[in-house]
Amino acid sequence: MSRRPLDLRRQAKSFADELSATLNGTVTDGIRLVVVMAASGQAVIGYRLNKSDLYGADIDLTLSLSPARLRLRLHHTLVLDESNRHLTTDKSTYTLVTADNDVAVLTYDYVRDPPNKYPEAHLHIDGDAPGLQRLLSLSGRAKKRPVALHLPVGGRRYRPSLEDLIEFCILEDLVTPRPDWQSALEASRDRFHTQQLRAAVRRKPDEAASVLRDIGWTASAPSDSCVRT
Repeated sequence: MSRRPLDLRRQAKSFADELSATLNGTVTDGIRLVVVMAASGQAVIGYRLNKSDLYGADIDLTLSLSPARLRLRLHHTLVLDESNRHLTTDKSTYTLVTADNDVAVLTYDYVRDPPNKYPEAHLHIDGDAPGLQRLLSLSGRAKKRPVALHLPVGGRRYRPSLEDLIEFCILEDLVTPRPDWQSALEASRDRFHTQQLRAAVRRKPDEAASVLRDIGWTASAPSDSCVRT
C-alpha cells in the first residue's frame, strides 16, 4: 500500500487539531474539527463531517450556553504537494453566518488552481452593498449582485487566514473572546506564517539563499549528488 494516503491523513489530522486549538483558545469551547478522506483521495476538514456529508455543520462562535450571534462555516480540502511530502490546501472556505437567520455575511475563499479567471484568494461580501451595486449598474452588470464579485486578498502565499477572521470578529465586538485570546491567536498566526515562509523557500530556494548571503550566512546550491527528489 502506498504511504501517500496515510501521510495525507496524518498531516491533515494534525492541521485539524491546530485549527481546533485556535478556535477553542479564542472564541469557541470544546469544538473538534474532523478529517474525512473523500473518494477523490483528498482530505477534507470541517465540523461534524462524515462520509455522506462532506460539508458538515456551522460552528457557533460562543464560549457559553448562550445563543451565538455568529457562526463560522469552515471547509478545507487538502492534498500533498508535488513531492508527496508537504500538506497543501487545495481549497478553503471561511464564511461568517448570522446565527438567527442563517444569512452569510462574508466569505474568504481560496482555490489553489481556479478553473476561471478569478484570483486564487478572494473575498465575497454578502448582503446589501449599495455602493458596489451602483458600480455594477454603471458597468452594465446591473443583474449581478455584489456577492458575485471576487475581491483579491493576497494571493496564494499571503492570503487571509482563520486567525484574521477571528481577530476581525473580536476587535469589532461581534463575539466575546477568552481573556487570553491574543496569545493563542498570535501563536497560531505565527505557525501559519512560518508554514507559508517554508513553502515560499521551497518554491524559490535561490531567492532564499540570496537573502541569507546578504545577511552574512553561507548558503550554496547542493551538489547533484546531494539533490533529493
